[in-house]
Amino acid sequence: MENNLNASGFVIQPRLQFKHLRDQMLFQYYLSVASYKESNNSKIGQVIINISEINRQLGWTRKEVYVSLDRLKDTGLIARETLPNNKGIRLSINSYETYQDLKNYKNRGQQTKNEGQRNEVRGQQEVDEKPVTSSIEEGESMTKGQQIENRGQLINITAFINSINNINKTLKEYMASAQVKNKNLSTTEEIETFVDFASRTNALPQGVNQKLLVSYFDCIRLTRQTCTVSANILVNFIDKIQKYSANQINYSLWKHIEDNDDKRETYTLGILRNVKEPEARRGLIKLKNKRGGERLAESGGSHEEFQEYDFGF
Repeated sequence: MENNLNASGFVIQPRLQFKHLRDQMLFQYYLSVASYKESNNSKIGQVIINISEINRQLGWTRKEVYVSLDRLKDTGLIARETLPNNKGIRLSINSYETYQDLKNYKNRGQQTKNEGQRNEVRGQQEVDEKPVTSSIEEGESMTKGQQIENRGQLINITAFINSINNINKTLKEYMASAQVKNKNLSTTEEIETFVDFASRTNALPQGVNQKLLVSYFDCIRLTRQTCTVSANILVNFIDKIQKYSANQINYSLWKHIEDNDDKRETYTLGILRNVKEPEARRGLIKLKNKRGGERLAESGGSHEEFQEYDFGF
């Protein structure tokens, strides 16, 4: 059995720290396929990419890919430029040649080793000098930790929502009283849980389509660099749209998602302030035609039918 690898070469992958897995996957992939020598189309460390191909193979939306590329650019890991005539995007891996030079790792590794040895000695000294703690004191410390956990400081907002069985407060009151570590929503599933809970507390204006609202809030989540959005922001948004009709709200949410999914919620509020009921209703009819809802559009559609239509999201 041969042990030779069927490889054209090798690439050094630096052990960098990434907060988001998608960012890491994209960066490490593009680093592996970037040009290692100059060509007619690319310089060293450059690669031409096609967002549509990523969408086809991985199922990631253009929005998700661009959010990751923006974060990589903001942290200085890459630079990018759009090629003319929509021929793709040229990415440049900053410090590519530095990454691929083993000399940049050798001394640092030895330094890390020496620092580790010094830290080990220092840590042992600290252990030796640490005063003996009685079992009673340890028990008291553990009890204090348990008290903090029992107050709900170590769970997130979704766990808090799922722990509520009987609804007896408003959405605002629940969010204000939630003693949780953070109130951030970071996935579509968490957005769905929040919207369902908001509906159970009767916080949503009557007639607002929940599937559309989930898609909209998920869109708003992705406008943040961290791809997370605070539940408090969503509560405030729900409070601000209460004075508008269901048609105005549904139309504005859809308009935002379809035309400007990279903008924040203030853009939606601007649409709401400027769209009248007749215009919103006509816009929804066009939406239903576009999404395959011709039957509703031709008949004019009842309020209940508009409410139940899933908008294709």
